[in-house]
Amino acid sequence: MKIEDHIIKCERIERSAGKLNRDADYEMFVEASMLAGTHLLNAVLHHSGITQERNDLLHSDKPLLDKPVKPEIAEMMRRLKQIEDLRSGYLRGKTAWQATHGDLCVDNMESIRTTAHELLR
Repeated sequence: MKIEDHIIKCERIERSAGKLNRDADYEMFVEASMLAGTHLLNAVLHHSGITQERNDLLHSDKPLLDKPVKPEIAEMMRRLKQIEDLRSGYLRGKTAWQATHGDLCVDNMESIRTTAHELLR
């Protein structure tokens, strides 16, 4: 997918997620955070020449990258992985929602978004 398409998809997903109640709709909130963050990560990876536009990551660590990344990108990946790690308990399991996990998603997405905007200049 092209860089600009990743950015557009991220913006659409975040706009849709803005209509959710974070705590009442937590499954979709976590999922939207993960999807939006993955789009931003892919945009940065393409822009940095680490991946080609035809080779998108599906998750922060899948598929494995064959090139090293800058510390800022590694931090994006770490933060996205934290969001992804919440997913199975909330979307496939019976984990009771913890508002602190909502805070983590918000904080991590803010960091991912900020870093992406800086690196995509």
